[in-house]
Amino acid sequence: MNVFRHWYLTKIATWALILKKREIAYEYYGKIVAEDPTDALTHSRVAFLHAEDGRPSDAIAGFEHVVALKPNDADSHFNLGYLLQSANEHSRAIAAFDRAISHNEKLDRAWFGKALSLVALGRTDDAIAPLRKNIELQPMSPFGHIELARCFYRLGDMDRCEKRMRKLKEFDPKNAAMLEDETGIKIGVDRWWKN
Repeated sequence: MNVFRHWYLTKIATWALILKKREIAYEYYGKIVAEDPTDALTHSRVAFLHAEDGRPSDAIAGFEHVVALKPNDADSHFNLGYLLQSANEHSRAIAAFDRAISHNEKLDRAWFGKALSLVALGRTDDAIAPLRKNIELQPMSPFGHIELARCFYRLGDMDRCEKRMRKLKEFDPKNAAMLEDETGIKIGVDRWWKN
């Protein structure tokens, strides 16, 4: 496809979305992929539209096509994993997150996604290492800390749960307080008697 035509069709699709004319966006993205079936970016855009429109199986199929076109693209594997996770297909999601990590081991959200799917499958012990990696890559993001504290709580390791909550409280007291309510572990009071 010629570059100008691609640009032109993409602009029409983009404006259609801005004007909330999704059927026109689908039509013009469809024209692009009909002329260039290897256009992974446009296939991604269509898959995202399917996800937004509540069509998860179409979105998953779309990203399966994208990863076939771009097998080394970590972000595409992550997106597929996220969609699979949202559809409660956790084993397949873990495989997609692992492929994302194999192409970019610094993709913190893939580590986090893998951990969430492991927890959903009842594999809480296995979720700890990916959560630690997520925290290593994103130390100031509360999400890894929250989920790691929850894992320790589920495993009955209250000391490590409390330690993680204290770490979280250093930079996100609101979420630490939420975990206090959730777990019943109060970290606002020094526990000097434990020393």
